[in-house]
Amino acid sequence: MSKERGRLRLASPTMAQIYMRQGHFHRARETLDAVLRNDPTSGAAHVLRERLALLDGATVSGRISGDTGHIDLRWKAAPTGTHALIVLFRGRDIYVTSRACETADGRWRLAIDSSARSHSDTASPSAAAISLVRPGEHGVATPIAVAEPLRWG
Repeated sequence: MSKERGRLRLASPTMAQIYMRQGHFHRARETLDAVLRNDPTSGAAHVLRERLALLDGATVSGRISGDTGHIDLRWKAAPTGTHALIVLFRGRDIYVTSRACETADGRWRLAIDSSARSHSDTASPSAAAISLVRPGEHGVATPIAVAEPLRWG
């Protein structure tokens, strides 16, 4: 029995979830396709397939660099005209900045100590919200993708 055939024989929604947690989205799709071939009424497989479909669009992620003086952003599949948006919470102050995503896949390193320094509040940042947005008419932005929030301390 081939390795591929053996893997598909063990296909289940649980196995697909394990692949998803590990970042093996291609294997998760193959597994779910096998489940749905065997049981087209599998509700769990259909729900997981919908989750995977959401991952096929634009994504954004952020992390606090080792020295905590920077936020590193990374985005993939950003549509034309998209901006990376960061909202940084520092004490009672809020700092908002954005940068145009010049390419569909890209990175941005934001120095938070120098760019988000408040004259009245020297508190360290406590949280940051990151998203990809498409600016629209009358200043209304449409969210394209949202990252997990970042927290300090």
